[in-house]
Amino acid sequence: MKFNEKLDILLNRKHFKRVEFAEKIGVTYRAFAYYLSDNRIPRRRILERVAKELDVTPEFLTDDSKELRLSGEEQLLKKISAHNANSPETLKITAEASKFLSKSRGLFAGNSLSEEDKEDLMRCLTEIYEDSRKGRK
Repeated sequence: MKFNEKLDILLNRKHFKRVEFAEKIGVTYRAFAYYLSDNRIPRRRILERVAKELDVTPEFLTDDSKELRLSGEEQLLKKISAHNANSPETLKITAEASKFLSKSRGLFAGNSLSEEDKEDLMRCLTEIYEDSRKGRK
């Protein structure tokens, strides 16, 4: 896995905003954007700051043979974004899926719903999924 892919995933996991993270490690957002777009690897001193903030080693970030284990959500979003990569529609779908998963996680993890309500919500989501499959046949 490439440096920029690991960087993107780890930033998302830690809920860092890109602009704020760039400031935190002492670079301009423009320089940071190059790291995210796979155009550049930071110099050692900046790389060490990045690694420290993300709780990994600089070697892990820069060694393409070292994989970052993806959660089920991350695997799904990566798969969705791989279809017609960078098309506006794909980017929109990926963003919507990401928001949906995040809100769903909040609903299930939070204490705002009872266990019974969580079960009912899951049944409703399953129904929606099954209905969409019937529409394709």
